Amino acid sequence: MRITQSMLVRSTISRLFKSRENLMKTQERIATQKKIQKPSDEPIAFSRTQRLHEAYRQNDVFLGNIEEAQGWMENTSSMLEQLYQYIADARIAATHGTDAVSEDDLKKSLGSQLRGFLDEAVSLLNSSYLGKNVFAGTMTKKETPFVKTDLDVSYNGNDGKIKRRISKNIVLDINVTGKEIVGTNLFGAMKETILALEGGDDDSLKTALDHLKDAEKKLLNLSTRFGSKISNLQLIRNRLITTNDNFRKFISQEEDAVLEEEIISLKSQQIAYQAALQSSSEIMNLSILKYM
Repeated sequence: MRITQSMLVRSTISRLFKSRENLMKTQERIATQKKIQKPSDEPIAFSRTQRLHEAYRQNDVFLGNIEEAQGWMENTSSMLEQLYQYIADARIAATHGTDAVSEDDLKKSLGSQLRGFLDEAVSLLNSSYLGKNVFAGTMTKKETPFVKTDLDVSYNGNDGKIKRRISKNIVLDINVTGKEIVGTNLFGAMKETILALEGGDDDSLKTALDHLKDAEKKLLNLSTRFGSKISNLQLIRNRLITTNDNFRKFISQEEDAVLEEEIISLKSQQIAYQAALQSSSEIMNLSILKYM
């Protein structure tokens, strides 16, 4: 095959461009500290890092949902514990009315005290968190989910569950509804106990206290079950944080440039490029006319 001067020049220029391109890529890796920025850099590694990025972003969304859910649930749990304490204190106070020496005035005084506990319980159950009613089901913007008329308490919310997706396969109910509170019979038991105290009816009082104790137990079970949800939520949160930490490490291993190696490579490529420029200049200046 005959090698012409123009072919020699084209080949030399092509190699020069390739050398300069490699040099510019190395400079770009040093500037961005990334060795993979587009599919053409390393197609397989790029595809793998994109999947890791997507999984990381998805977990980040779940972590945001968990943070929001955790605030709501911890506030709810605190209120349930406080509500349980109100009922427990009310039952203990009412128990003094069963003493043989208890007089009607004392029982009426205890009845008045329990009315105060009931008022506090209803006020607590009408509490809000970040402008939303905690125990109204999904009717979080309703003004007062619980309405008290004398000793009767009615619930105007619903039994809807507020849900948050906290992982790819888990959607968590984060609220306790007023219907669940009503289901413990604490309002009925409180009313029954107050009326028995104020009426001085010892037999009714004993029955009412049994009902109040049962309501207290149900409320404790409700609070305990809800508390276990918070514990599970924390475990999932910790797992997602650990997973995302690992994702960051894997992504860094695939994408991040090792500056020490890239700088050494840059120096070598600069020397090679300068040598190529010099030799190319000499090659392209060759002509048969110089030997005639």
